[in-house]
Amino acid sequence: MTIDSNDKAPWVEKYRPKSIKEMALPIAKVGRQKVNIAEELRQFILNFFKEKSKINEANKNIRAYNRTHLEKEQKEELKLAPEKAAVLLEGPPGVGKTTIAYALANDLNMEIIETNASDTRTKAALETKLRETTKSRGIMDFVVESKKKLILIDEIDGIYGVTDRGAVPTIIKLIENTQFPIIMCSNEYKQNLQSLYNKIRKFEVDSLSNDEMLRIARKIVAKEKISNLSVNDLNLIINKNSGDLRGVINDLQGISQGSSEKDSRELISKLNRDNTEEIFVLIRDLFQKANSLKEAREITNKSNVDYNFLYKWINENLTSFIRSNSEITEAYENLSSADEIFGRIRKNQYWSLLPYFYDLFAGGVVLSRKNRSPDEGYRRVVFPRYTSSGFFSLSANEKSIVEKIQKKYNISDIEVVQDFIPFLRLLCNSSRKHLGNVSNWFELDAKEKKILK
Repeated sequence: MTIDSNDKAPWVEKYRPKSIKEMALPIAKVGRQKVNIAEELRQFILNFFKEKSKINEANKNIRAYNRTHLEKEQKEELKLAPEKAAVLLEGPPGVGKTTIAYALANDLNMEIIETNASDTRTKAALETKLRETTKSRGIMDFVVESKKKLILIDEIDGIYGVTDRGAVPTIIKLIENTQFPIIMCSNEYKQNLQSLYNKIRKFEVDSLSNDEMLRIARKIVAKEKISNLSVNDLNLIINKNSGDLRGVINDLQGISQGSSEKDSRELISKLNRDNTEEIFVLIRDLFQKANSLKEAREITNKSNVDYNFLYKWINENLTSFIRSNSEITEAYENLSSADEIFGRIRKNQYWSLLPYFYDLFAGGVVLSRKNRSPDEGYRRVVFPRYTSSGFFSLSANEKSIVEKIQKKYNISDIEVVQDFIPFLRLLCNSSRKHLGNVSNWFELDAKEKKILK
């Protein structure tokens, strides 16, 4: 099937509803109570501006009073309660959290200002990024009549790590001082966000039903005139994506660009080739056979493995193939740069940057490995031990060390496995003294200590 120039953008953007009326709304709960998420958010936004207007007027009078009175007689300015200034939408990827925010903003004739918390994980970065956003108005707003603004902070669960401890208090402070309503989105519960959960209203957003996703898929198939897909094929795609509507739409676009001469089931299976056999071969080829960026590109280009999925495998298996500390450092720096680029892609829809993302997380990482031997033998490839849904595959000793780390630091399982333990391994392998100090600090037994060697 030929796609015209209007279809160059991803279909998830092409078919993103512009109004709440166009949306199939997911089931949402506050606590255990089902709610109409669109109406709840609409009332939240309208009530914000009503309450904020009253507070701003009262604060004008307070400031006028304070200018004429001594410091000990000063009155404190009023602030809007956090639960009236911000809400959190929590649910798996692809269920429509961001789409709801954009559709509501469009219905209410508002401008949406989006930032991604996973790109700004530290207190300093968040302050820089959001300080001006949450103030009353920009300079152009005084020249022309401006739309009201809605602030969207996506991937709030992307804030993690010991160095980012000031990030959550910074967000709470910004919520208390914002001049615009804030909607935050997260994919999963994070323990280190508990202080935020305690202050704002949280909506738990579930996936659409398979029947609803089938209705949407059939509508897209009809509109795009895709003739080689049956209802059974669509159900196969829907089941494969496990509630991720965005994934379903991406697969439909992928099939539409495949050969119309091929059997539809064959096309669907090609889109679902994230199997262990292929990924094991791919990881070994990248680390052991690619000697140039061109070769790394050729290996990834031949694969149909989803880039997010491949990214996780490379991240997990990096230290199996790269042993030098300097090379590991360079590899993780390239992963960090890839993360930053992908944040720009998602925020600004700069899909032209996707090749650079691939180059950094695949080519950049494997080419960090400078010292290679021609006959290095077999290297074990392992499954990523963390996923977007937060499931782990940990041994009893690993679970024990996770628990001991969490007694000292208020961080989640994912943070311990993904960030903290790899750091401790590097630290402990640098000297026996460090290993002893770390072991004493966390009160590790011999088996737990062995995990860090």
